[in-house]
Amino acid sequence: MNKSTTVIVSLWCGLSALLILLIDVKTSLGIAGGVPYIVVVLISLKLPHKHFTIAVATFCTILVWVGYLGSPPSGVEMYIIYTNRFLSILAIWVTTILTLSQRDSVNQLHQERLKHLQSLREAEIQQEKLKMLKATMRTVQDITGNFLNNLHFFKLEINRNDTLSPESMKKLDQVIQETTLRLNKLADLDEIREKKMAGDMVGIDYDQAN
Repeated sequence: MNKSTTVIVSLWCGLSALLILLIDVKTSLGIAGGVPYIVVVLISLKLPHKHFTIAVATFCTILVWVGYLGSPPSGVEMYIIYTNRFLSILAIWVTTILTLSQRDSVNQLHQERLKHLQSLREAEIQQEKLKMLKATMRTVQDITGNFLNNLHFFKLEINRNDTLSPESMKKLDQVIQETTLRLNKLADLDEIREKKMAGDMVGIDYDQAN
């Protein structure tokens, strides 16, 4: 709430209260001229400060008795005059308490809703992170699985010949370089794109164009 809004609401409350007081002092005793001060209390709710509304209600309560002192006399019995004044004050404070309580309840519900939305958002983020982690692990498993499958053929040749031929050695170096290149591509990605893998699994497209 900015300072200009606070000033504007305060001026509206003050002007409204003075206008009601002027009407009250022009009205004969016996009429509940303080009831319109409820409007001032309602205007004060434009500011979020509870103490401001309570201060306005207190100020209006004082003005109710100022209006009593300034109103022209009438033939109405005094107990009726006092009753009307007390009813006006009661109306002011009942309105103040109920509206503040209602606003607190609304604010609490709003805060709970924000917390709920934040919790949902955090849960979605965690699910997305877990999804990406699983996709990354599947991709790593796919790369290393291909590498291990290739090693199996070299193992068979070693078991058969007790060594690798120069051509096989060259191919092994190529397989190692290709596997390293794929893992480096996966690690250096700036953007995550999914791709379908065998068995309808989802992995990471590490061969995407930069």
